[in-house]
Amino acid sequence: MPKTQKTSSRKTQTKRPRRTHKKPEPPKQHIVLRTLSAIVLMGALVGSGYLIGANKEQTVPAGSAAKHASKSVPAKAIPANTSRPKKKKRPSPLEILRYGFEEDAQGDDMPDVSWYVPSSPKKSQEKPAPKITVTSPSPKRSQAPRLVIIIDDVSHKRQLDAIRALPYHITPSIFPPSELSATSNHLADSLKHFMVHLPMESGSAAMNRMRGMLFTRFSPAKVQARVDEIRRLFPRAKYINNHTGSVFTSNYKAMKQLYGMLRQKGFVFVDSRTTGRSVVRKIAHAHHDTYIARDVFIDNTQTEAYVLKQLKQAVTIARKRGFAIAIGHPHAVTMRALRHAGKILAGVKTVYIDELYH
Repeated sequence: MPKTQKTSSRKTQTKRPRRTHKKPEPPKQHIVLRTLSAIVLMGALVGSGYLIGANKEQTVPAGSAAKHASKSVPAKAIPANTSRPKKKKRPSPLEILRYGFEEDAQGDDMPDVSWYVPSSPKKSQEKPAPKITVTSPSPKRSQAPRLVIIIDDVSHKRQLDAIRALPYHITPSIFPPSELSATSNHLADSLKHFMVHLPMESGSAAMNRMRGMLFTRFSPAKVQARVDEIRRLFPRAKYINNHTGSVFTSNYKAMKQLYGMLRQKGFVFVDSRTTGRSVVRKIAHAHHDTYIARDVFIDNTQTEAYVLKQLKQAVTIARKRGFAIAIGHPHAVTMRALRHAGKILAGVKTVYIDELYH
């Protein structure tokens, strides 16, 4: 074939269009499924974000056009626990004793022994206290140093039996009827030597839910009604000390009012000294009364070695001053330590609280 013909034939050829592989359009069902999956995934991410930052304020888009908006709306914080809040329950008997014991431990602020030496009351600008029939007790004279051991928180017969089984004169301080025992006052029916352990306002909100607690906010009529009730429950009682009471015994107005009412009913108040801010000494001296207070807590740490160490300290005070007052609790370790304290207590005479004063 001639050359000219080949060229002409190439020019006359038309270009074939290139084949493009178009992706087949997905069926409408696939689009719907993908959309639903995206929505579910988005919801899961948002939900997990709420759970992780439940306590923080978060921001979420406002409406479908929020991507282009400049402001965002704060979302309400959703608590992690959506259940209804439970009502506050009264503390259990074990919790009551634990809270009281913790406050006693905080009040173990033993100062120098000279702090306990009776001092002449300073002249006060307050009006003199009215004369009543109750006389202030004073320590009896004795050649041998004397030690009073008080066991607080007594509410059951088994505790009383453990105390009476010890070979010493130990004074039980009995709870009025409470959650611990509704008939605890009857423990005193067969006793000659005992005290009343009166619950008074503390710094613990849980402890303050104990039944029969005395509060500084009470009206005089309400305080008087409680004092009258204690006298009816314990008709032969003379000595009374505070259970907890760090708030009450440091409030001058409330404590002065209570002290006067107890005095008129024939009670002698013994300061457990659960706080170093106690004003009982000042009030007792204003009435020209002997201030009676705890010297040592013997079982703030519940080990036998600690109890014995604290008993030694109480004996040291008794030998130096002539007498001392120690307070413990009806723990098993305390009872065991007292059974093994014969050598420590050999140098003093253990006496009941009413044998120390007259």
